[in-house]
Amino acid sequence: MLSFLSKFQHAQEMRESKDEILTGEIVRAMTRKNMPAIGFNTAGEDQRIIFKPNHSILYKVSITVDRKTGGSKISQAMFGSKAWITFQAQIKNQVADPDDLLEMYRTDAKNIFKSPMFGDVKLDHQLNSVFATKRVTVDIDKYIPQDEAGVQTLTDFLQEHINDVEEKLKPFKKG
Repeated sequence: MLSFLSKFQHAQEMRESKDEILTGEIVRAMTRKNMPAIGFNTAGEDQRIIFKPNHSILYKVSITVDRKTGGSKISQAMFGSKAWITFQAQIKNQVADPDDLLEMYRTDAKNIFKSPMFGDVKLDHQLNSVFATKRVTVDIDKYIPQDEAGVQTLTDFLQEHINDVEEKLKPFKKG
């Protein structure tokens, strides 16, 4: 009887830990892409990892995993294990021209109605930084690798979305 209860408890813990497993796999994939993790924040239900890319345009990249379903066996059966993955990239510039301030306000005005929740890349232009944010809904089970091919699938997924936010930031990079 004790063995049966132990197996049940282990299965429940595995269902509840999928987002943490995915977070670890993201760190591994990003490290392989020469973007080491420099910060972790696990406030509340989500896990946020900050990466420092070896890149000429991007200053920082953060990826947040926010699990929405799959905590219980019933929820797992009905919805699967879904999560929102939020990609945010940052560039830094030195503000030296009053025209840069005008461009900052133009960028903010253009992005008022964009929502990263619907796959749009939203830009936030601050004084010396520009942030691009995109949110994607994923099935966690698809991106928890079982072998090297699974790691490559996750790496390609991450690179695709980082490229999307980078493309939106390129026009704002100075010098």
